[in-house]
Amino acid sequence: MRPLLSRVTTPTWGQAAPQIATVPKDSTHPGRFHTVQRSTAHPTQVLLTSETEAAAWATDMETEED
Repeated sequence: MRPLLSRVTTPTWGQAAPQIATVPKDSTHPGRFHTVQRSTAHPTQVLLTSETEAAAWATDMETEED
C-alpha cells in the first residue's frame, strides 16, 4: 500500500509514513498530494472528481483523435 497524504499534520505523517525523515511542505494547490514509496515522498497531482464523474471517465471507451 502506498499512502497518499495531503495537508496533514507532522504527527499524522509520522503515523502514516514513519520512514519519511523530513515531512514535505504542504501545498494549497487543489489536488496536490504526496505519494509515499519506500523512504521517499513524491509530489503527485490527482484528479478531483465526483463519484459520477470518476465512473464516467473510467468507463468511457471512446478515444479522441486529433
